[in-house]
Amino acid sequence: MDLKKIKITKQAKICLSLLIAIIMLLFIIIILYNDKFYPNTSIGGIDVSNMTLSEAKNAVQTDLKNHVLVIKGRNNAKYELRGADINLNANYEKQVEDCFKKTHGLFSFYKIISGEDFDVNFDVSYNKEAFKNNLSQSFLITGDNYKITAPVDAHVEYDKTAKSGKVIKEKQGNQLDQDKFYSYVEKSIQQLKTRVNLDKANVYLKPKYVQTDKEVLNELSQYNNYLCRWVCFDMGEKHYEIISPKEIKDWIVIGDDASVSIDQEKMAQWVEKFCLKYKTVGKTRKFKSHTGEVLEVSGGDYGWQIDYSQTVDQVYKALTENNTQSDVDAYVKNKSNTNKKKLLKKLEPIYKNKAYKMNFENPTEDYNTQTYTEVDISEQMVYVFQNGQVVYSAKCVTGLPSDVTRSTKTGCWYIKDKKLEYTLTGADYTTPTKYWVRITWTGTGYHYMNRSDWDKWSPELYKTRGSHGCINLQLEDVKNIYNLVSMRDMVFIHD
Repeated sequence: MDLKKIKITKQAKICLSLLIAIIMLLFIIIILYNDKFYPNTSIGGIDVSNMTLSEAKNAVQTDLKNHVLVIKGRNNAKYELRGADINLNANYEKQVEDCFKKTHGLFSFYKIISGEDFDVNFDVSYNKEAFKNNLSQSFLITGDNYKITAPVDAHVEYDKTAKSGKVIKEKQGNQLDQDKFYSYVEKSIQQLKTRVNLDKANVYLKPKYVQTDKEVLNELSQYNNYLCRWVCFDMGEKHYEIISPKEIKDWIVIGDDASVSIDQEKMAQWVEKFCLKYKTVGKTRKFKSHTGEVLEVSGGDYGWQIDYSQTVDQVYKALTENNTQSDVDAYVKNKSNTNKKKLLKKLEPIYKNKAYKMNFENPTEDYNTQTYTEVDISEQMVYVFQNGQVVYSAKCVTGLPSDVTRSTKTGCWYIKDKKLEYTLTGADYTTPTKYWVRITWTGTGYHYMNRSDWDKWSPELYKTRGSHGCINLQLEDVKNIYNLVSMRDMVFIHD
């Protein structure tokens, strides 16, 4: 007997038996699921396993009525959009029937094991106005009990520790782009999704710049270029006014486009304080009168005055001129005095008006206390001081006090011009004169006046026969005064 043939025959019988068993099993399954969906079957995400066609339709209808879309957002936000709140509905019967036919196709029996997820987009309908109102009133939009923060661009700020600029990383925030948000949720509803994650849906507003953008790196470079500098005004006698990064950091403005500029208004406020600090024009001064008494006189135009407008331009130019980038980078890395000196800009103050000297301890004592003239309106006298003593005096006639346009103005003035001959002009007069010494820009000065009433002179004459504001003198007196006084000498006029 051939054992090999007997063995093959047994194996064939076993295989045939298994095949028959499988066919019978499949036949039983086909009969059992003839009117049902196979296990592990879903339609559009709705489980219809082991359901008849009618039961599956009911399941879809029930799911639509009870449908909830869970919307997950940033900062642990979770919002539920219920189908019932937006009148969610769909034409689903044909899609379910088509899926049922595919389940029971000629060669679909193998899906009894694997099941099938039918990716079906139901013809969904809903109340669009209710949908929009629901989302617009959700805490994701309104921020009720949910803090909404806008995205923040990566930007440069002052670092107190490093004493230079540093890049602050962007912040994403949780503020929604509402149009994208509505559109995304609408598509999710149409697909009857049950859960969505907004953080993966590109619906949040984004920062315009992130820390690696070239615009931000350029911003840092320009910021430090403006910041890392010292502007030094040499005021004389080892007195300095310095604009340092401590002040500059508050003047730097960064635009929405990552541009860097200087806030000229804030800068100008510093310039204004600087100008006022050294301004002595109009201040009250003390001086020794001809009587030996120390008097106080206010006003006038004598003194120090820094030119504000030119200084604004001067400072702005000093702040915006590019430093050498390598010098800036060196200082940012190492705050040594050597690196600091390379970023120092020295300036000379631009004066609109100057005095005899700068007195840092007593600013109003800025005139030559030994050489000046005094005009005493109440006495109607002029006194010339040299070396601290009266070297000449003369009677005079000052402006008519009852007429504000003609009265002689009190104050601390200085001699601005000297001419041997000069023509005085006014609204109703033209008068040639000699030995003109200008005291004010508005026309007050010493000059000769051929008055017919000099023989009637008294300290009261000016009250009725006063000048148009000038200080009238007799010829010999004015000639002597002209020769004694010098340009920019102080003139004290008081009553």
